[in-house]
Amino acid sequence: MPLDLLVPDLLAPAEAPKGLRDLRLPALEKWLARADVERSAAVGPDAWLARRYGLVSPPPVAAIALAGEDAPRAGEWLRGDPVHLRIDGDSLVIHDASVLALGLEDARALVAALQAHFAQDGLRFHAVAADRWYVEVPQGEQPSTVPLDEARGRNAFGLLPSGGKRINWASAITEAQMVLSAHEVNQRREAAGEPAVNSVWFWGEGRTPGPLGRRYDEIHADAPFARGLGRLSAATVRRRPEGIAEVDLLPEPQSALVVLDPLTAPMHRVAIDEWRAAADAMDERWFRELGTAIERFGTVRIVLPRAGDTLVATLGPAARRRWLRRARPLATHA
Repeated sequence: MPLDLLVPDLLAPAEAPKGLRDLRLPALEKWLARADVERSAAVGPDAWLARRYGLVSPPPVAAIALAGEDAPRAGEWLRGDPVHLRIDGDSLVIHDASVLALGLEDARALVAALQAHFAQDGLRFHAVAADRWYVEVPQGEQPSTVPLDEARGRNAFGLLPSGGKRINWASAITEAQMVLSAHEVNQRREAAGEPAVNSVWFWGEGRTPGPLGRRYDEIHADAPFARGLGRLSAATVRRRPEGIAEVDLLPEPQSALVVLDPLTAPMHRVAIDEWRAAADAMDERWFRELGTAIERFGTVRIVLPRAGDTLVATLGPAARRRWLRRARPLATHA
């Protein structure tokens, strides 16, 4: 069976700090040298998966992720994720929840305050996880938004949601900021020197799609979007295993996807030592045994989203014989 390994936030962009660019992963570098390499125009793991499933652009990330968290739900949905906006000169820079270390109890308290404020607009907020908030939107009020992955690290001005009929979404963000700034959770966080949850970011708009074609028979992932795609396509959905040896064999011609995303949170908050440790562990547990994995699965694809596209490295039986190909530093693939 073919096996796809989707690995977000491993290839650091050119402007990243040196500690994220000089990492060497001997096992992965060896196999990337032996692979057949292609590029996909999709930017980011969700966009790559959306293309695999033939979804429209932009895909309805919120509705699909919610299906992965719990079960498919009717209606129109947004993500309304907690963020920290930081003043930097003339800019208001967006930082996602990876910098917040927000607990679920505090998240639910903040969401309850937002719900009370926006109930008259027909918005329904849900804190499914501490860092993933969802908003059910009245019919016809969906805005056009910028995904949080694209907005992170950029100036919020010019990226605000727009559209809808009755709801002014830019004003809604301002109102949310006022509600959050006055909340006791943030007052306590600021007193402790912690970054405030001082805004939400609306994105991922849309409805749950109908049944999807099955692109994978098994999906091993903790990421809600991937799990939602699995449930909507009637695949078997499992949690991410600890290593490649734990991925079960399936009968031919079935296929499996593993989403390896432990690098995402440390990359986003530029926790260099944590990111490097997680990458080293991944090289040991997932890439060191790729030769054996090719024997087991026939074909292994390593999918590496980059700053402007996605690198797809395919390893088949021929890759095991290309021992003369010289490995290059990981950063040269970014």
